[in-house]
Amino acid sequence: MSGTNARKEHRLSIRCIALFVSVFVVAGCACGVDPLPGYAPASSEERAALMRAVSDYYVVRARAFVSGDTGALFAAYPKLQQGEDLREGINLDGFWLPHMRELGVVDVTDDLEGYEAARFYVKEAAAVAFVHGWEIWNYPRGDHTGLEFFTRIDLASDADRWVVERTDEQMMGERPPRTPNP
Repeated sequence: MSGTNARKEHRLSIRCIALFVSVFVVAGCACGVDPLPGYAPASSEERAALMRAVSDYYVVRARAFVSGDTGALFAAYPKLQQGEDLREGINLDGFWLPHMRELGVVDVTDDLEGYEAARFYVKEAAAVAFVHGWEIWNYPRGDHTGLEFFTRIDLASDADRWVVERTDEQMMGERPPRTPNP
């Protein structure tokens, strides 16, 4: 083998090793990054209070979808009026309302833990919920549509209760939100 070919093979070997090492370094860093820095799993008491807050939000949301009036929803959760982002799935309640009315939805039922138990994480006066459930829209003809949803819900403590401040629905084609390991 000539000296030139040996040097080319040596350079190729070094590049392969460098690529191999960099892939594992990047993968290792990505896996080790905490998606919720400073948050800890909620205690059983915190989990119960947060589940009540998330359940209450979905009840008020369902009423708004059926009635066509966001007044009560946005009075209870004023921050959900801001920052709507259709592409990223952020705060879509105002977007969904006219579509629900067009479809003539007469009832909305949510099973918040239809696919897996909701997960809650707390950091001082802030909390994050990951809800993977099932929603059913009922129509006047008696038929219905069932939808799977996976939503990150950001909450804040307001005196003696938790309040929903932001929702982030996973959109088709979007990667699921990163959650801490259970």
